Amino acid sequence: MASISFSPIGNFISTAIVAVSDNPGSINKGFPFWSSNVNVSSKRNVRDLIVTHVATPTTPLPTVAPSWEKESAGNRMNHVAWTSVRQERWEGELIVEGEIPLWLSGTYLRNGPGLWRIGDYDFRHLFDGYATLVKLHFENGRLIAGHRQIESEAYKAAKKNKKLCYREFSEVPKSDNFLAYVGELANLFSGASLTDNANTGVVKLGDGRVVCLTETQKGSIVIDPNTLDTLGKFEYSDTLGGLIHSAHPIVTDKEFLTLLPDLVNPGYLVVKMEPGTNERKVIGRVNCRHGPAPGWVHSFPVTEHYIVVPEMPLRYCAQNLLKAEPTPLYKFEWHPDSKAFVHVMCKASGKIVASVEVPLFVTFHFINAYEEVDEDGRVTAVIADCCEHNADTTILEKLKLQNLRSFNGKDVLPDARVGRFIIPLNGSPYGKLEAAVDPNEHGRGIDMCSINPKFLGLKYRYAYACGAQRPCNFPNTLTKIDLVKKRAKTWYEEGAVPSEPFFVPRPGATEEDDGVVISMISQKNGGGYALLLDGSTFKEIARAKFPYGLPYGLHGCWVPKH
Repeated sequence: MASISFSPIGNFISTAIVAVSDNPGSINKGFPFWSSNVNVSSKRNVRDLIVTHVATPTTPLPTVAPSWEKESAGNRMNHVAWTSVRQERWEGELIVEGEIPLWLSGTYLRNGPGLWRIGDYDFRHLFDGYATLVKLHFENGRLIAGHRQIESEAYKAAKKNKKLCYREFSEVPKSDNFLAYVGELANLFSGASLTDNANTGVVKLGDGRVVCLTETQKGSIVIDPNTLDTLGKFEYSDTLGGLIHSAHPIVTDKEFLTLLPDLVNPGYLVVKMEPGTNERKVIGRVNCRHGPAPGWVHSFPVTEHYIVVPEMPLRYCAQNLLKAEPTPLYKFEWHPDSKAFVHVMCKASGKIVASVEVPLFVTFHFINAYEEVDEDGRVTAVIADCCEHNADTTILEKLKLQNLRSFNGKDVLPDARVGRFIIPLNGSPYGKLEAAVDPNEHGRGIDMCSINPKFLGLKYRYAYACGAQRPCNFPNTLTKIDLVKKRAKTWYEEGAVPSEPFFVPRPGATEEDDGVVISMISQKNGGGYALLLDGSTFKEIARAKFPYGLPYGLHGCWVPKH
C-alpha cells in the first residue's frame, strides 16, 4: 500500500505526488513538494493517468459576501459560468490528469467578472461583475491554482455598504434623492463616479509590472502575479487626461500602445508608453470621419510599422451615460448612416497613411494585423483580422445574465466570422471586409482570440478562439483556425463553457503552432477544470479539476518564470 507524506506549505497542507503506473500492481511513491524533479513515465491516454497532488486550505477562507448563498440557492439551476464565485480567495495544488510539459514554466493569469450580486441586488450584465483574478502556475510538470477578488475601490465600497456605489457597464447607483442624483451627475462628468472595477484584461508590462485593466483609465490596477494581491492603482504621470481608453492595449517587452477616445472632439489619440515609466506620449491623432462621437474601440491591432485605428459605427453616447436605466446598447448608439472606417497610422511619424471607408462592422476583438508587400518589398496593403459579428449589435443584449442563464436549447447566438479588413495604401478611399474562413468551419461563432505572440503584427497562419457547436446561446467550443488551409479544428464538451484559449509557445520552437493552449472550463454540473491542448494537434494533453467550478472569465496573459 502506498504511503502518503504531508508537509506544511504556508497556510496549506500538501500531499506528496502519487503517480499511477502502467503496472496495476505497483505505485510509484511520491516525493516532497519542494523536489524539482518530476518524471511521468506513463504514456497512456490522458484519462488513464493521474499525476500530482493537491493542497487544501488548513482554515476556511472567507466567502465573498453573505449574500452569495442566497444567490446560489435562488439560482441553483444556473450554469456555474454565470454564477458568482464561491469564495473571495482560494489557492491550492491541483491533481493533474495527463502530462504537463516540463518546459511550461510560468503563470497564466486570467481576469474577468466573477461576482454579480451585492447585498440583495443582482447585476444585469456579464460585464458588470466585480473582477475575479485566477492564476494557473506551472512548474516542473505541476500546477498550483488560485483565485482572488481584485480590491478595486468599487468592490471594496460595495462590500462595505452592501450596495452598488460606482457606475458599472450597465449599472448605475440608486440615488436617495434629487440632490444626490445631481451630485452623482457631477461626479460622472469628473469621472469620480466611474468604476475602477478592472474586470476585463490583465497585461505584463515590459518592466515586469502586471496590470489589470478595464475601459476606464482609473480602472488600471497593479497586482502581484504570485499572490494575486492588489498592490495599488496604476497612476499615469502625464497630463493627457481623459476618462476612457482601449481595454486592450498592445503590450510587448518593448512597447505599450493604446488609444484614447476623445468624446468632445470626436477622434482618438494614439499614445505609447516606455517600459519602466507611467508617462504616455502622443504618437498622433485620428479625427473621426463621421458621426457624433468616436466609435467604440475595445481593441485594435498593429503591424510592424503601423497602428490600425478602427472607427466603428457603434459609437459612444454621452446621453446614454446620463440615463439612470440602461438603454438597449448601454453606453453606445448604433449610427449606420455615419458609415464605418479604418485608419492606418505610421508608428514612427504619427502620420495617417490610409483612411478608408469599409462595410459596416461590429467587433470586440481584433486578432492580428500584418503588412502585404510586393516583389520589391514595398507595403501595398494592411491586413487586419477580427472577430466580426456581421454588423449585428444584438450581441451586447445576448450577454445579459438573464439571457445567458435561460438557455432552453434554442440556437440564439448571433452569427460571427473571422472578418478580414484589406486596407490598400495606394490612396484608394475604400477598403474591403470579407470572411477569412468559411464561418461554418467554426460554427458561425467566433470570439476571445489569441495567437502566437511572436507573430504579433506579422503575417501569421494560426488563430485560437472560442467557436460554436450549435444550438447554443454563447460560444461553447475551442477552435484552432488555419488561415492558409481555411480549416478549423475544434475541442468540444457537451454543456461546457470554455474561456479564452491562450497560446504559449514552446521555448526554441520554430513552428508557429508549437506550444500549448490553456483554457479554463466551466461545466454544467457545477464543476470546472484547467485544460491544456497541444497547439499543433489540438488534442487534450492534460486537465486539472478545480475544487469547485469558477465563473466565466475574459482575458489573460502569460508571466514566464525567470
